[in-house]
Amino acid sequence: MFRATLRQPNYAKLLIGSVVAASGDRINQIALLSIVVNDMNNTAKYSADIMFWAILPAVVLGPFVVALIDRWDRQRTMVTSDVARACLVVSLPILMGWIHHHYVIYTIVFLIGTFSAFFAPCRQAILPRLVPKEMLVPSNGILSQAGNVGTLLGVSAGSLILRFCGRDSSFYVNGLTYIASALLILSLRPNRNDEVKGGERPHPVEDLRLGLQYIRATPPVFFCVVFFGLLQCLVAVFIVCFLSYGNEILRLKAIGICLLFGAMGLGMGAGAWWLARFPKMCGRFSWPMWMIMGSGAGMFFLGHCHNPWLGADALLWTGFFSVMVMVPLDTYLQKHVPDGFLGRVFAARGVLVGIGFLVSLQFSKAIIHQVGIMHTLQLVGIASALLGAGSLWAGRRLKA
Repeated sequence: MFRATLRQPNYAKLLIGSVVAASGDRINQIALLSIVVNDMNNTAKYSADIMFWAILPAVVLGPFVVALIDRWDRQRTMVTSDVARACLVVSLPILMGWIHHHYVIYTIVFLIGTFSAFFAPCRQAILPRLVPKEMLVPSNGILSQAGNVGTLLGVSAGSLILRFCGRDSSFYVNGLTYIASALLILSLRPNRNDEVKGGERPHPVEDLRLGLQYIRATPPVFFCVVFFGLLQCLVAVFIVCFLSYGNEILRLKAIGICLLFGAMGLGMGAGAWWLARFPKMCGRFSWPMWMIMGSGAGMFFLGHCHNPWLGADALLWTGFFSVMVMVPLDTYLQKHVPDGFLGRVFAARGVLVGIGFLVSLQFSKAIIHQVGIMHTLQLVGIASALLGAGSLWAGRRLKA
């Protein structure tokens, strides 16, 4: 099934484009992280602020995304988003040369996040038109690893670019990767036989109401969307805490933190292989709830590690289980939500995730300040286990 999925020509192009773009993002993020670690005094504050401005568009524009995503051509929307992001990321070093203020970074990150808010749900919604239905589990599992493969490639390339070519070159390379991704997506030939056709589409506001009504009226879909949103609240706290952990506990520089994060990427790669190898086992409705408990155990162990090698082991474990939480949720929605509502559901989920992420970012700084970095990691691990147990109980009641 793994090899058969990769032989799908349209899927292969989407996967390669995603890996290339993700590699460029990591090169970009290494450059931004070097600014935070080397030029700013508070790693937790400024890293949280950058993530805040990156996620804010998903919340502000979320209702418009939900209303429009199923009205527009998804392939064309993805290409436009990639080209726009390429222009924005290339403009960042130019603007920073003129205006020496961190708000320049926030502004560009916000605008990039605006186009990402349209790109992400389109990529999830177009996937069922690129592969047969029985290949959705392995295709989601493999596609979810585009970011991790991109992390490994981007960290290696970004480290060399940052050291020998400087920060500005990192942003220019990221722009080229977006263009490469756009060209690959432009060459896709999705199956349009199941595309929703027919009469006049309702007004966008009515379209939005219908999409949200569908989510509320379909308990399993509502459950998946809420579960994913709560999960991302914990992810937001973990990311901020992880960056502070690498910088302040392990005393690592930007490149060292990215390499440590690469260990989590390796774990996620192993989890993706497991998903592709045993798709039926991972397709059970309760599977993500059990897996988040395993991921929480890894986070809790990380909260006791003062050695980078032990920390890498904990992140390998965490990554292995975390990917087996995300992928089955995406696959369930792709299989059970009608095509006419699929983009709306993923966009609505993005709104919920964005709200939870932003709120959690603000709380994360206060929690780290009050209880410390290591105790915060332990609390996130405990909260993950409780979320898994509570979701198992709620899921059983839902089935009953």
